[in-house]
Amino acid sequence: MKGAIHTLEAILGSVLILVGIIMIFPNQQSEKGFSNIGYSCLNYLDQKGLLRQYATSDDTDFNNSLKSCLPSTLDFKYKVCESTDCKDTTIPYNKTVYLSSYLIAGENTFNKRIINLWIWSK
Repeated sequence: MKGAIHTLEAILGSVLILVGIIMIFPNQQSEKGFSNIGYSCLNYLDQKGLLRQYATSDDTDFNNSLKSCLPSTLDFKYKVCESTDCKDTTIPYNKTVYLSSYLIAGENTFNKRIINLWIWSK
């Protein structure tokens, strides 16, 4: 009987430690997925056939599509570039910023484009 009580105490202690760790570090676990959220949003727009159109024109519809695709707790900035040297100096320096990049392949009259999407918490 004593062995069962000690085993139960050990299991209960382990559960309490795990709950404590999850309560202490909740933001770090969710922030790791910011890049995946951005990439999934860009991929969704590509699957709908909109991303190529957005990459060729500077359209406010792209910004609105990103707003509706991304959670409202996130802020973002994007830039469409023709080379891998794609930077933006207006990104906040006092926040943790995550980057998602998406390549739109070229066709006959269309050169390849890289869409960089920077995401951070509001």
